[in-house]
Formats: sequence, structure tokens, C-alpha cells
Amino acid sequence: MKKPLSVYVHIPFCERRCGYCDFVSCTETEKINQYLSRLQTEILAFDFSKYLVKTIYIGGGTPSILNINQLTKLFDCLPTCHGEITIEVNPNSLSRAKCEAYRAVGINRISIGVQSFDLATLRDLGRLHDVKQAIDAIKLAHEYFDNISIDLIKDIPNHRYVTPPKEILAMIKHISIYSLTKDDHCVLDTDEPVNLPADFMRYEVSNYAREGYESKHNLVYWTGGEYIGFGAGAHSLLNNQRFCNSADIFNYQRETPVERTPEDIREEQIMLGLRLRTGVAMTLLKNKDNDLKLLAGHGLVTLTPTHVIATEAGLKVLNQIWLRLA
Repeated sequence: MKKPLSVYVHIPFCERRCGYCDFVSCTETEKINQYLSRLQTEILAFDFSKYLVKTIYIGGGTPSILNINQLTKLFDCLPTCHGEITIEVNPNSLSRAKCEAYRAVGINRISIGVQSFDLATLRDLGRLHDVKQAIDAIKLAHEYFDNISIDLIKDIPNHRYVTPPKEILAMIKHISIYSLTKDDHCVLDTDEPVNLPADFMRYEVSNYAREGYESKHNLVYWTGGEYIGFGAGAHSLLNNQRFCNSADIFNYQRETPVERTPEDIREEQIMLGLRLRTGVAMTLLKNKDNDLKLLAGHGLVTLTPTHVIATEAGLKVLNQIWLRLA
């Protein structure tokens, strides 16, 4: 039987780098073809024969910066996928022709980097689109795709979080909402309410979805499934080994794999489980009864016969909970 596998492909190019972004990216768009040639070689060298690819995620950077010919060449070397295929897009680089091309190569999920529905916020974040372009991009994507996700940022100094308009919410199945970070630190924690419709379930600390539309690809990361990453800075987990590519965009190399110990696996499962609505299995928390009672007494976790689940209050202090339970 073939093992399930998820595939991540990193496209690092952007028209402009956003100040808050810490992903591997650059603005040397004239070198896209050079990068794609290396990327294709890397993908074709991997033996997919013993795997059943369940999800593919094209991330960045700004993958929608690829023209249709570049996109087609990329998908020509990717394996057949038997599930969710996502591409990240920016509102200002999405077009009808690209939507048609995405459908043609098998993409069935669009993740749109909206970031805010407030014009002043978009300007201060350095985004190239305005609110109208964001709304128009969502409407256009909705003509072609049922499964649409958007990214939003909250907790921005001197700005307020704006809930998506009702007509736009009706077209969206998934929303990721992140606090503004810089250099891996939260810039401001205002605990802004997000005020989403009741059918958007918070299934992960930063992610909300209508039933059945949780990100299948990201759930692989959060539940310890296997995945292979291609491109600069891409990470992988295969055969109990973690490894990644270096961040040198035009000369990236695969770094030495690191074997996970049983304790590494346990700590990862606790950390990731706390982020999820499903929680952490009690079997991972032996000899932690006193800590669990303390956390539950402070309203930070809910205890069931089989799992420990972070409460809304607990989701705000996950690192502290993890340090007690790991």
C-alpha cells in the first residue's frame, strides 16, 4: 500500500516585499525562469512511486506572479494529486485567464492574501492592492472555485480589524487570521474580536473554516503526517526525519536530515495538539495530573476522558501551557 504524502512547492518571488513577512522571498522577478528550472530538476529527482499524494500546496512569496506558461511547466513535473491542490494568490495578480489556467492544471483551492478590508491598514502594511481589488479578486475566484480561503492580519498598531463584508463572507469557506508579527514577535496583542459567522469554526488557533473546509494540507503539518517540500527554504518530514532546503534562492541546497527521537515526537504532538480544536491525547501526558488540574482550574484547558483541549483563554498563552506539559 502506498504511503500518503503531501507536497509543498515554494515560489519566492514578489513584486514588493512586505515588511512583516519572514518567509523566503525576493523581488528579482526577472530570474523566475532560472529558479523554476532548478525547482523542476529537484521535483523530477524525487521518487513519488511509493507515495499517494493527497495534497499539494503552492506557496510563497506570491505564486500568482507566475504567468500561465510558467505555471503549466511547473505542474507538468508535479505528481498526480488525489485531493486538495492550493495556490496562494495576491488580489492584484489574479486574473480571469489565471483562474482558468488554475482550473486546467487541477487546482481546486485558492488562498487569497487579502490581509485587511481597511484601506489605511493595507497602505501601512505595504500591500499593492486596495479593498476594491481584494473584493473583486474574491468575486472572480468564486466564479471558478468553491473552496476559497483568505488571509487576514489583526492586532496592528493604530489600526482596527475589519470583518469581511457579508456578501464576501458568503463566498469564503476558510479564513486564516494572524496577529501582526515582526522578527518572530507579536507587535501588539489587543485581543481584537474577529466576529465571524457562527458556522466558521475555529479549528486551529489562527484558522477558521466552515464544516468540511479545513485546510487538508495544513492539517498534515499539525497532525504529524509526512510531507516533502521543494524550493528555497522548504521544509520536509519523511521517514521520521526532518530536513529543509537552505534559503539561498538561486543556489539552495538540502540540509542534513535530523532524526526525531521519541521525546521529540511527543513534544511536537503536544505543541501541535494544543493548537487544534481536537486537543492533545491524554496518553501523551502521563505524570502530568497536577499540572493538568492547575491549568484546568485557571480555565486554560478543558479535560475530557481522552484529550486535553485549550480553551479560548488558553489559546492566548499556548507557549506557557506547552512548557508545563512537555
